[in-house]
Amino acid sequence: MQPRRTWLSRRSFFIAPKSIRQRVMAYLNAEAIQHRSRTFDIPFSRQQLADYLNVERTALSKELGKMQKEGYIAFRKSHFTLLADTKDR
Repeated sequence: MQPRRTWLSRRSFFIAPKSIRQRVMAYLNAEAIQHRSRTFDIPFSRQQLADYLNVERTALSKELGKMQKEGYIAFRKSHFTLLADTKDR
């Protein structure tokens, strides 16, 4: 497990963006890089991810649904796939 200081530093990077979408994409892109794959599992439930990103769970779920509908991501529970080049989004 990561030391607490590293975890807090990493978390602050993800909550700095203003929009929920920016926070989610920053987190998912970092996870993809860490896993060296566009397909990966995250270590959080939806509520835990919302807490980690400092957003409401309902707003997070709504944004994830929009992102999936728009073709940015695919997901089922904690399994995610980045579908498009997300750097510019």
